[in-house]
Amino acid sequence: MNNYQSFISNKISLIAKSGQILDLGGGKRFQKWLAPYKPLFNESDYKTFDYDASTGADIVGDIHDIPLSDDSFDSVICSSVLEHVKDPRKAVKEIHRILKPSGGVFVMVPSTYPYHARPGHYPDYWRFFEDTLKDIFSEFSEIEIVKRGGYFTAMSFFFPYQQRFRWFLNPVSKFLDRAFSSIIKNTTSGYYLYAIK
Repeated sequence: MNNYQSFISNKISLIAKSGQILDLGGGKRFQKWLAPYKPLFNESDYKTFDYDASTGADIVGDIHDIPLSDDSFDSVICSSVLEHVKDPRKAVKEIHRILKPSGGVFVMVPSTYPYHARPGHYPDYWRFFEDTLKDIFSEFSEIEIVKRGGYFTAMSFFFPYQQRFRWFLNPVSKFLDRAFSSIIKNTTSGYYLYAIK
């Protein structure tokens, strides 16, 4: 298991036990990456939030002005959302506001990653770096950030027909990332973050 995979597993396991959970941008419950963890959420109150009512979200609204009371959720999941919002700083302030004291947020964002808007559904505005994340999550008391792969993993996403050749590209890029990790340190396809209010 990779460093980032164990980070995801540990943090999602922690969140699943926390009680009231809001999955921002998770209109469709337990999206593909979260589906393997679904059994862990059996005892929790898991709700989804999206701006698009057609997704079947439990709560519909704008992430820049979440229609919920202060301190209303124990945990928040915000996976691959912040790159699609006009003002990620304001969205993070809203996440901070709706989290209960000592509540946690799990975030996934892209860094060196292809443009991936979905016309008519959502735009693609931003890419993030570790310094950016530290800055926009500075109101939180604790922040942990983990890279999603290195340079070769990031570059593999730009390969033509990447989805078709994933079986080959993934192991090769992971091998090359390990082999060159002491030389090429600053490039990654994205970041995982866990922050505590």
